[in-house]
Amino acid sequence: MKRLIAASALAAVLLLAPASFARASSTQTGGAQIQWTSAATASLSLVTQYGAGFTQGNAAPTLLPSAVGVCGGGPAEINFTLSFSALTPQGGTPTGCLYKNAIAISVQTNDAAGFSVMEYLDFAPGNGFGFCAYPNGAASFPIAPAVAPVPTSGRSGNPAAGSFSGNKLTSCAGGGVIPQGTGGASSGGTVPGNPGTAGLEFYSPATGGLTFASMSGPTVNGGSLVTMYAAEDVQVNMGPGANSVATTSNYITLEMIAN
Repeated sequence: MKRLIAASALAAVLLLAPASFARASSTQTGGAQIQWTSAATASLSLVTQYGAGFTQGNAAPTLLPSAVGVCGGGPAEINFTLSFSALTPQGGTPTGCLYKNAIAISVQTNDAAGFSVMEYLDFAPGNGFGFCAYPNGAASFPIAPAVAPVPTSGRSGNPAAGSFSGNKLTSCAGGGVIPQGTGGASSGGTVPGNPGTAGLEFYSPATGGLTFASMSGPTVNGGSLVTMYAAEDVQVNMGPGANSVATTSNYITLEMIAN
């Protein structure tokens, strides 16, 4: 009888052992969700009569006439100003005066969607006058911003003037017409400069304009957030019937817009 009990006990141990081992090796998994946002930041700066190091120029500007005698030249320049001085139109044909290395911008943003920089006039060009922009370091607008050095102008000689229909500038060979901004209003300021300048004159928002530069992502190079640049020459154009005008001061607005 004792031997039977012993055998029965041994059988119970053998039956229970595999089930106990399976429970000890099983795993269970849970998870927690992590959520966050990272704010987009952006900055825009500009200089006029720029150098390859994004420097502000103050020398007498380099002006290229479409024909001899169109550009009068002038004295030393001041910050954030493009001075064409006295212009001499030619009867019966459009004439132009091109300002080399006129405007450069620097941009920096971590915005994954990228941005565009628009440029437009804060006034309606008239009396047979209009303005062309020509990209430096790129074949056409919009320019894809790039790391330093800032590309400088390679134009020389007598760049052709833009084309007119009546007294309206309609096209700029190899460049773009800078149009009047639409859909907004002037700030009423009287000072040119960078964002944050006291008394800054600007015309916003831009619902029309020339797309100066654009990117589809952040200004990242080699895995680091960097400053990138774009630059242009600016040409004032006079149509065949351009009227004489007294000294005139107007503004070009450059506006960085998130995509």
